[in-house]
Amino acid sequence: MSRQPGWFRGLELVFGLIATAFGVLVLIFPGLGVTTLIVVLSVGLLFASFRAISFLGLGPLPASLKFASAIAGIIGIILALLVAVFPGYGAATLIVILSFGLLAYGLSRIFYGYSHRATASWHRGTVVVVGVIDVVLSVVVLVLPNLALLTLAIILSAILIVSGLEMVVSGATGVSKFAAAA
Repeated sequence: MSRQPGWFRGLELVFGLIATAFGVLVLIFPGLGVTTLIVVLSVGLLFASFRAISFLGLGPLPASLKFASAIAGIIGIILALLVAVFPGYGAATLIVILSFGLLAYGLSRIFYGYSHRATASWHRGTVVVVGVIDVVLSVVVLVLPNLALLTLAIILSAILIVSGLEMVVSGATGVSKFAAAA
């Protein structure tokens, strides 16, 4: 088995650091205003979505995994761009849009962890846990839209931080072994 390609590891490191940084910015500067925080989160989601699409460039992955990651990435990019381009919409609407984008990203991580058997088991488990955290917190935001908008933005930033850190660890360690799935 071989390690992840260098270009992919570098991409994961850079995108993971950027996504994490934008999530941390929301936590450090909550006084920026909810709309600004939401736009910052959309930029973080944009980088996480680009990472999901990059799975298309990994040859030995199953086609179903590439397809699911690409679809989740495209959904995330579209929703993140909608939020970034139209920040004048109501903050609650923007948070719901972001939540759907992070929900799609989390589902793709769960699918990856479940379906890619050639990856180290501890890494698959970590990816699934991160995906479940993404999904659960995104659903909380969707189910409880009456929470204060700042609270919702902070929950979304936590999702982005956890997902970004998972990308950084994956890129730094290169633990995924890309070989034919058994």
